[in-house]
Amino acid sequence: MASKAHDAEMMPTSSIRLDIRRIRQDESGPDASPIADAGSRHRQSVRDLLLVALTVASGAVDAISYFGLGKIFSAFMTGNIVFLGLGIAEIEGPDAVPVIVALSMFAVGAYLGLRFAARRSDESGLWPPAMTVLLVLVAIAEGCFLAVWFATAAHPSTEMADVLIALFSLAMGIQTAAVRSLGVQGIFTTAGTFTLVAFVGTFAGSRSREERTRLIGVLVGLVAGAVVGGLLFLHVRSYAPVLPLVVTILVVLTGRTIQGRGLTHDRNRVDNHHLSAGRQQVLDTAVRIGERQK
Repeated sequence: MASKAHDAEMMPTSSIRLDIRRIRQDESGPDASPIADAGSRHRQSVRDLLLVALTVASGAVDAISYFGLGKIFSAFMTGNIVFLGLGIAEIEGPDAVPVIVALSMFAVGAYLGLRFAARRSDESGLWPPAMTVLLVLVAIAEGCFLAVWFATAAHPSTEMADVLIALFSLAMGIQTAAVRSLGVQGIFTTAGTFTLVAFVGTFAGSRSREERTRLIGVLVGLVAGAVVGGLLFLHVRSYAPVLPLVVTILVVLTGRTIQGRGLTHDRNRVDNHHLSAGRQQVLDTAVRIGERQK
């Protein structure tokens, strides 16, 4: 034992310094490499595209709701609040009952989504598992809407229209809560007011210019969804609700690929952390031996 200790103390200082330099180079790990950074940027770009896709779906939902369910919005609650005010004032506008149904069910969906996201707040990543679960619930609500829509031959009675409004509003409330849980500033996917303000902010200097592409994508997506949803309603009324359902399902499936890659990335970071801790112990030992040689 004494001989081994003596050999360690006689280790050349230049060799120790070389080992320390190698350890520090390895400390950077794959997470600091340009390849890892490029992968992270790619996942973020895919996430932003998925948010745009959800905005297209909500635009289509509102187009279908407005034209087919008595000029009511299922995603854009600001418009419904205005309609409620018009109803209270007994000014021309949609009936108050479906407006209240839409507001109430949207609030229920938002509450359920936010509660679920809060309970899963320990999850991390660009697309945490909670996001997938919530969007599956959105797809289920949209699927129920489609079933009822088919059952009524796309011409629901007043009572069934209220049921359909409830389903779409519930779905949009959950979707809004899910998107907000991601913490992407200025993005709601169900409304464009604050997104427009955020977009202007990229020119005014109050927000980063890097957000501009994502923000304009969401605004364009909202318009595109309303256009496509409206055209589908006019020309193939029975199949118009298929659009938001298909978009949501595709987002869920694509989101899982980001989620899987993110989990793999997190596991690699944990492994690198443990490896780094072991290297640090070796580094400390080498430094102490070098100090004793001085």
